Amino acid sequence: MNKFCTNCGHPLKPNTDFCPECGKKVDQIEYSQPSRQIYKDQTHPKKGYKKIIAVIGIVVAVIASGAAYYFATNQNSVQEATAKITGHSTNPSQSMSKRVSKLKVSSLTLQQKNAAVMVYAAMKYKDRNWQHLIENGQSHKVDAINDHPQVIIDAENNRNGLTDYSIQPSGAYRIFSYRSTLGEATINEIIEYINTHNYENMVNQLSENIRLKEDND
Repeated sequence: MNKFCTNCGHPLKPNTDFCPECGKKVDQIEYSQPSRQIYKDQTHPKKGYKKIIAVIGIVVAVIASGAAYYFATNQNSVQEATAKITGHSTNPSQSMSKRVSKLKVSSLTLQQKNAAVMVYAAMKYKDRNWQHLIENGQSHKVDAINDHPQVIIDAENNRNGLTDYSIQPSGAYRIFSYRSTLGEATINEIIEYINTHNYENMVNQLSENIRLKEDND
């Protein structure tokens, strides 16, 4: 049987008087197997991973908060931009008080039809040229120049010829922005869109500033 120190478990050579590891006298040492005792110098599992998990949790929380703030701010910016063009308040109670009666195709004037096309093109297609035209049309006169079948709509303070439409044989309105086709819609579809989105008041206001002209005027 091998000889081991009963105090620390260190193996001992024959005829050793003292344990070279802990210094205990050999005459107090018995023959034994290595001790299964867990000694003080044994390495204990580290708990640093708990701190790492905590840090990761904080980082994730900060990122989530930042993302929520960004989307909330971006949504507010979109609403404010729309309110600026349409004149609609982002406050539902204020919007309700300003609503007017729905538009009817059968009772539209030519000025209202042109105003409806302006609003539809600006809001449906989010086109900047038509949006800019509406902004100008709220405080300046707008000329709807009929060039059969094309109609060019320009604000008197910014005549650039970028916004126009043509009435197709089918009756559909083909809407353009700087020579690019945005889409087609019948007057019924245009008015339905405006009534659904509560843009009637804007159409009526714009129509008051629209002047109808022929190409040879």
